[in-house]
Amino acid sequence: MWRVSSSGRLDHLTVFKAADGRYVAAGELTFEGRGSVRPGRFRYAREYLERPEAAAIDPINLPRVRRSFAGVPEVPLACLDAGPEGFGRNVLAMAFEACSLGAGEFLALGSSDRTGDLAFGASAERGPGIWRPEDLSPAEHPMLVNDLEALMAAAMAADEGRATADELALLVRTSADVGGARPKVRWRDGDGEWIAKFPTWSDRFDDPRVEAVCLDVAAAAGIPVPERRLVTITGRSVLLVRRFDRSETGRPFGYLSFGTLLTELPGSYGTTKTYADMVAVARSIGVPAPETDIFRRLLVNAFLHNTDDHLRNHAVINKGSHWELSPAFDIVPYLGRKQHVCAPAPGISAERDVATAFSTYPAFGLKRDAAEQVLDEVRSAALRLPDFMDQREVSGADRALLNPLLTSS
Repeated sequence: MWRVSSSGRLDHLTVFKAADGRYVAAGELTFEGRGSVRPGRFRYAREYLERPEAAAIDPINLPRVRRSFAGVPEVPLACLDAGPEGFGRNVLAMAFEACSLGAGEFLALGSSDRTGDLAFGASAERGPGIWRPEDLSPAEHPMLVNDLEALMAAAMAADEGRATADELALLVRTSADVGGARPKVRWRDGDGEWIAKFPTWSDRFDDPRVEAVCLDVAAAAGIPVPERRLVTITGRSVLLVRRFDRSETGRPFGYLSFGTLLTELPGSYGTTKTYADMVAVARSIGVPAPETDIFRRLLVNAFLHNTDDHLRNHAVINKGSHWELSPAFDIVPYLGRKQHVCAPAPGISAERDVATAFSTYPAFGLKRDAAEQVLDEVRSAALRLPDFMDQREVSGADRALLNPLLTSS
């Protein structure tokens, strides 16, 4: 049984990590207090520490040692990478509006289909599970979980604050623990597992379609990106991005954002950390040669005016043997913001400027000729923007809006 306090809050969660085709109990989260933010602590399970092959959940902030770790402030940041963010949290808050929800409850309301290779449950013996507040379980919708049109209608209604109880129940069943601020859902078809990304009421251009173009540019520039498809549902664009935190057979991969690795507090949008800091911490956990790839991503973001490049939009994954940079994601021009969230390097302006970004190559440990080669490859990809827009059928109105940004590099 889930340990629930008299105030209706969860006092304990068992943390599971995928290993050898199953989830094993890695440790425990405990919470104290009655406030909306409850201090939590994590401790590895003794049995997990005794498994020589067991990996640390977070090699920087949660090393495999026999002691407890304070939450930041409720749970370790690695757990937040496995939980819902803006959109998902809003869905859960609307679906369970009578409950007081903090980090522990948000994690427990999710499933083992969440991002990365962590799961949560009531106890080691019972395994991963899904907590539902008593008498507040949403209805089941077995016939709709793979209906992309129904999922889109539910997600867009929730984003606009007008979702019905049935629509909220559908999202809770399938996707409420997905990360990110925009409306999206997990979706399966005969080809595998996808994240479906929808338009939102506040979009000034066809965001899913333009994101597809930006991912095309990134791929042409030599950056690994997920497989993607554009579909149209009821006249609206939907971007399907294949999940890169799962193998072809569905095995979960480890996932950590750079926000976690660099200990950026949750909810922090701005940061003093830089792309060069990403290189250093990636190198410290064994990511092979991250210097060129992260420098390349910096230049692509500068060319595409993607100034929404905060630390949770960069990540590493572990497929079993070592950490590596994840495929790039969430690359979209950001209207109205002239500065990157992350500056290229310490002491360098965050102003979006390709020349400034390129000039920081020594901070990445690169020689000029290698940096110039990267710049040439990125510039060549960016020059193909009109062709990619043609292929993705970007409207004339959207081109007129975006071209001043995308041609100013």
